[in-house]
Amino acid sequence: MELGQSSPTAIPSTAVACLNCREKHLKCDGNVSGCGRCRTLNLSCYFVPSRRGRRCRPGPIPSDSSLPVEPLGAGETDLGVDSKHLVGIYYLHFHQAHPFLPPHDVFIQSAPPVYLVSLVEYIGLHYLVNLVPDCTASLRANVEEADLDMVKVQALLLLSIILHARLHPIEAKICMAQAIQCSLELGLHCREFSDALETHDPVHAESARRTWWEIFILDTLLAAVQVEGSLQFTLEVPDVPLPCEPENYTGAFSGGGLTTISDLDRQALLHDDADLSSSAYRVEAAVILHKCLLVGTTNAPQESTDVLDATITSWLLRVQSRCYHRPLLRHTGELDQMTFQAMMIMHCAAIYLHFPRSSLLAFLPITGRIFCASPPDFSSLALNPQVHTAKVVAAATGLSKLASLSPSVAGHTPFFVCTLVLSSVIQLAVLSIEVAQTTSAVRPYLGLNIGTLKTMGNLWAIAAVSIERIRSVTQEVEDVLAGGCFANLIEDETALLDCMT
Repeated sequence: MELGQSSPTAIPSTAVACLNCREKHLKCDGNVSGCGRCRTLNLSCYFVPSRRGRRCRPGPIPSDSSLPVEPLGAGETDLGVDSKHLVGIYYLHFHQAHPFLPPHDVFIQSAPPVYLVSLVEYIGLHYLVNLVPDCTASLRANVEEADLDMVKVQALLLLSIILHARLHPIEAKICMAQAIQCSLELGLHCREFSDALETHDPVHAESARRTWWEIFILDTLLAAVQVEGSLQFTLEVPDVPLPCEPENYTGAFSGGGLTTISDLDRQALLHDDADLSSSAYRVEAAVILHKCLLVGTTNAPQESTDVLDATITSWLLRVQSRCYHRPLLRHTGELDQMTFQAMMIMHCAAIYLHFPRSSLLAFLPITGRIFCASPPDFSSLALNPQVHTAKVVAAATGLSKLASLSPSVAGHTPFFVCTLVLSSVIQLAVLSIEVAQTTSAVRPYLGLNIGTLKTMGNLWAIAAVSIERIRSVTQEVEDVLAGGCFANLIEDETALLDCMT
């Protein structure tokens, strides 16, 4: 072979290497459909082009169909440099909204299974590039084949969130059902499960408690915001201790409080919330939303509605009092994500409690084309529908005001998208009534919702799709208002005529 002549089998140099080759500091052939090394080792091959010397944004990574799937049973993995970076991105943003995995340092040191690391990396990737391919099918297959343990339950929870955010509602519901079933088989709903871990591993004991309550919260949210959603958790709310404060949940964690759901009624009566964490408020809000959803499916007596209304009002007063000492928005600009979500969930509870008894149902725009918007369709006669209408509008406005707290959306749960869609649907119904005193106030909040959804659309597909459909319906409302005709906006013209007469 002459000097300078390349071997026909040599790997050509490339300015772009996949994550696996980069972390091992090896040459990569740059094949975006899956480099040779990753194909040989049957590894998932991701490309995130370097920005060094570039003025443009990185391009998309390959589609799921071209990604080799790392085989199940590969055991535990030693996280490399790039893997740690993606995991770090996950903890910086996503973990703040759903903090049930062990703390970052504990997660890194515990040599987690490959299928969980791949899922965490995939979620972290959403915060780095705009066009993330749909790898959920392969990730889900790996999780479902794993042995039953708490890590599998946590992976199923992550899948249910990301599947919902990526417009796969049926698959999200299936994963949630699997998480519930697996958790019951393990006994996560029994206090004894976390108590058994407390002595020798308090961090994982707290992770177990957080995982259980995350199941309850996510099941309730999916039932509330998904079209044709339904509660899959049918047991009585268990007495598993509530989560501790997020800042106390670290690698140096030495055990949490023992506050339980049964303690909350006494504390609420006395307004004694000294030991109640923001994570516990989030659980309490989900319990109340759960009750409101159950009331909304039956012709419950007025007394049940009044009791829940009093509970919601009392809860909001307690949170308002707490925020004087622990602000929702800190001086650093950071949001207390657990209190933020707790208030988000409680506003949804108010909407679901009062909407069926309000006068808005007849003016509801057709929402079938707006994904992730499922206002309650159960109608109930009320003596004072105006009161219920006012509370629905106040709750929808409250959701918009949450969006106004910070222009940063990276730390928000994908479910905030759905609650803003619900808020927008309510505000479009108010806009359709064409009452001068209300529409002038509604338009800015509707615009705020749309702006927030547009920003969140860079992260989650569900926001990108919802924003376009809300804009379309908003334009229809504006056109109809200009023409003075409501007929094509109303689902039930008879209801409209009855309301008008």
